[in-house]
Amino acid sequence: MKKVTEFSGEANELDIDEWLFDLNNLFSLMKLQGETKILETMGKLTGPALRWYQENLKSFTNWSDAEKALRDRFKEFTSDSQLMQEFFYIHQEENQSVISFYKNVLRKYRKYRQFITEQQVITVLQNGVKNSLKEHLIRNEKEIKKPEQWSQVVREEEYIQKRIQQQINVLHHEPKNPPFFEHTLPTATIQPTSTNGSDDGDDPCGAKKSSTKTTFAPIFVEILCNNTLQKALIDTGSAITIIHQHLLNDISHEKLMSKTINHLSANCSTLNIIGEISLEINVNGIKTTIIADVTTNLVTNLILGSDWIQSNNVYSYT
Repeated sequence: MKKVTEFSGEANELDIDEWLFDLNNLFSLMKLQGETKILETMGKLTGPALRWYQENLKSFTNWSDAEKALRDRFKEFTSDSQLMQEFFYIHQEENQSVISFYKNVLRKYRKYRQFITEQQVITVLQNGVKNSLKEHLIRNEKEIKKPEQWSQVVREEEYIQKRIQQQINVLHHEPKNPPFFEHTLPTATIQPTSTNGSDDGDDPCGAKKSSTKTTFAPIFVEILCNNTLQKALIDTGSAITIIHQHLLNDISHEKLMSKTINHLSANCSTLNIIGEISLEINVNGIKTTIIADVTTNLVTNLILGSDWIQSNNVYSYT
């Protein structure tokens, strides 16, 4: 939950609309009612804003009156044209996460939504995001119809880039180890697919040949999950196999066994685990089973983790 900062009403401070939006979200979570909201607001005010609020407190008969009075008193006048110009020039800051940038754009959009379409919001997001993410977004722009879809695509790419960077950092700071599963007999061999096809045109699927060259490309493979074709991420950095809750709507499955825990993902965000379920994974005709954790906020549909890799002696050609 986002912490609501104190509001003083002084110049160069948080916009009153943004502050009231955060305050109302907090009140909703706390399930506060009208008069209680009026009194609780004093605890979030300071300086000139607090003095003004205390002087006018008796005139607030309900929370709507108090909210409107705060907005009218501390609203900075800015022309619609200036607001629109500011919106279309929002950019991701150097150390700002992509989700923070996305939320900032949506927050501004809520204020100007009578003038702006969702497609224009996507344009602002595309133009304002940092350059390292733009190439992937351009490749997928035909499938992005709504801001929420943009968020899903860019968070997935940001996650992959962080995982790749972590692997590079490990190689630079640790002694070289033997290849993964070098001394085990593989029961399944995975060759990542490519959407571009092979160079000679003979292989429309674009399957990569085995090679001793080290790469850091994320390994996405097409598999059958409970007899339904899916694309999965093979991730040796994930200790467990994880499936997104919404994917269960697309496949047949056994009853979900409920459990409520939180896992910390590789990018230090928290995964909300709501249960576990048995999955049948079919790779090139070889069937395996695994108990997967079910989450509501995974950045991709399915991650096959080290538990699946090790239990099935999987060797990945990269």
